[in-house]
Amino acid sequence: MPQVQRLLKSHPHWSAVEAIYHRLQAHGYKAFLAGGCVRDALLGIMANDLDVATDATPDQIEGLFEKTVNVGKVFGVMRVLIDGADIEVATFRTDGTYKDGRRPEGVHFSSPEQDAQRRDFTVNALFYDLATQKVLDFVQGEADLRNAVLRTVGEAERRFEEDHLRLLRAARFVAQLDFVLEAETFEAIKVMAPLVKTVSGERLRDEMGKLLKAKAVSKGLEVMIATGLMALLFSFRLRDNEWPGSYGAKEVWQTLALFFRNAKLEELESSVQLLKLSTKEQRGIEKAWALWEKPEDFFAMNMGKKLQRLPEEGSHWALQVLMLEGSIWTSQVKDLFKEWQLWQNQLPKPLLTGEDLKGKLVGKAIGACLAEAFEQQLERKLQTRDEALLWLQKYLESDSHG
Repeated sequence: MPQVQRLLKSHPHWSAVEAIYHRLQAHGYKAFLAGGCVRDALLGIMANDLDVATDATPDQIEGLFEKTVNVGKVFGVMRVLIDGADIEVATFRTDGTYKDGRRPEGVHFSSPEQDAQRRDFTVNALFYDLATQKVLDFVQGEADLRNAVLRTVGEAERRFEEDHLRLLRAARFVAQLDFVLEAETFEAIKVMAPLVKTVSGERLRDEMGKLLKAKAVSKGLEVMIATGLMALLFSFRLRDNEWPGSYGAKEVWQTLALFFRNAKLEELESSVQLLKLSTKEQRGIEKAWALWEKPEDFFAMNMGKKLQRLPEEGSHWALQVLMLEGSIWTSQVKDLFKEWQLWQNQLPKPLLTGEDLKGKLVGKAIGACLAEAFEQQLERKLQTRDEALLWLQKYLESDSHG
């Protein structure tokens, strides 16, 4: 497995994993890499995280390492902080009964062979023995990797009954790996799809975020349509399930905004509530959606008003997409962005403040005056405070404000 070993060794946290391995081995314990990092190495991909599986118990792990974090000790999961890295170290286990569709009521520490049987999909149930430098496959996961097939470990309905999020994870892994669903796994999702409604919004949000950042998003969305998951979660996508691309999105809310782009207002609002998004994420999505819904209203505004909208992440993102997709608004967006760059991508300090209007205007008239002055400033019609004060004098003397 020279390619696997080479990829794993090139990971920035490899030295931390080696240190954990040598400490465990010196005390008579096994240490394997487990799950996604082994899968990715076999596919020639650098993994995000290196996770270790061992026959040492959580108490023994705590005793062997100076800095540990209890993230799920009752389930055999610890984190070891070493060599500047944060490595998950989990004890081989079998799971007890699942009653909440999310986690087992208890676990029993076991062997690698038994641990593999509790995992979701065969391609995620592989181990890499650090001592022998060989992949350990107890569930035919390597064959499924070669055939680009996503299959549950064991009985599909049982796996989905254990954790209802796995229904959506199947679509996500199809998108992430660019695989196809094995027939029995596909049929089980169709039968059990309604259980996805029991999953918390936070977990749905995280899973959709990963799906929409994957390399084969359209395939994952097609799986959601075909299995009934889309109708249950985001029925508006049944009208149009196209995915034009992510346009360089870096934040989850940005890809979700694209996903929600063709929703009606009430559908957008219910989807945002379903996913339990943060206030910042919700605001960004709603601002982007509103601009995409009526771009003509935005571009009808004067330059000063448009510039004031650019600090809003949702508006900026929506404009960026309009430009990247070559819409009819592209030239106007480019002009606006050039003007924004001249302001160094931030709004300047206003030349006039409320102090300048004390005793001169009251109520809403103060805000209206300051807003107009700031627009004049942003359009470079007022460039100094003296010019702004002279403008204010004329503003107050005019018939409409006197």
